[in-house]
Amino acid sequence: MQQPMTSERGERGSRFGVGKLKVNMPRPSYLKNILTIIKILAGLAMLILSIQGIQWVNLVTGIRAANLTWLVLAILSVLLGLFLKIWRWIIFVKNYQIQSGITELYRAYFVGQAVNIILPLRGGELVRIGYFAGEPKILPDIVTTIALEKYLDLVALAVCGILVSFKLSIDNILNLRGWLLPVTIIVTLLLLAAILFGPATWGKIRTGNRLPKRLIEWVDRWVQASQWLRSPRRVFPGVLLTILIWGMMWLTNLLLFRSLGLPLGGAAAGLVLLLVYVGLLPALMPGNIGPFYFFARLALLPFGILHNEALVFAVILHAIVTLPPLLGGAIGLLVRPGRMVSE
Repeated sequence: MQQPMTSERGERGSRFGVGKLKVNMPRPSYLKNILTIIKILAGLAMLILSIQGIQWVNLVTGIRAANLTWLVLAILSVLLGLFLKIWRWIIFVKNYQIQSGITELYRAYFVGQAVNIILPLRGGELVRIGYFAGEPKILPDIVTTIALEKYLDLVALAVCGILVSFKLSIDNILNLRGWLLPVTIIVTLLLLAAILFGPATWGKIRTGNRLPKRLIEWVDRWVQASQWLRSPRRVFPGVLLTILIWGMMWLTNLLLFRSLGLPLGGAAAGLVLLLVYVGLLPALMPGNIGPFYFFARLALLPFGILHNEALVFAVILHAIVTLPPLLGGAIGLLVRPGRMVSE
């Protein structure tokens, strides 16, 4: 008789627990949905501001008037930039002794890029990591390769801002001294501290604390695999590729200026790169159409570019930098997955 009562109580407790979950759990979801809606509305507001008062006939005419030769060169620079980006990631992956075919890395990278573009969130990196979910022991290494990418791009963004500031004052726009440079310096110091003192610090932690065996194995392997970061010879290719990647993005803007007959130079190309890059970080809406148009146009205002001309530039630039990763992601989904292994 006692057993049924226990079962009944457990059943009631389960119902009660589930009831509490139904009441309490959706709250974070609601907040997340509300935040997503706010982000999308902000993106739509930027889109409306960008196209408000536009003469559509002039927009179509401006796009058709683009010089095809310079436009093709701009597209090729985008493709070259994508090649350099995936090459940089492959170098980092190989430095961690992760044995994976080019096809698998291609799939992971471009599907992740497509997700970043399509969804109003920065989930592409999680998708990239997810391609290695079958090899849990190398996940810390994969996360580190992506973190290195982001760090090098942060440094490049700060350097780009400094270079542009030589030609025009952008502190009021980006507040370089207020956040970008301090963040870059702090992250750099933390990275250097981790590289120089991390292994010794971890050695003391692992011997002085009773940590889970699996965690110790993970961190031991990650610390050992990360030793390559102490070799300037192995770090240099990633730095060089980062310089080339940002140079390609800068060149894309210059080539598109020439295609549209806009009398603009390196300062304008750099400002477009800076504002668009920073403006897209929050990922406000699918495709980032509104923020992209808004910040690309905003970057051209100091140079006296009219509303229609600025929007023509923004529309074409958005198309040529967005469509290739989307196409690459679609191809990546069609490619047969292979097996990823590590040494």
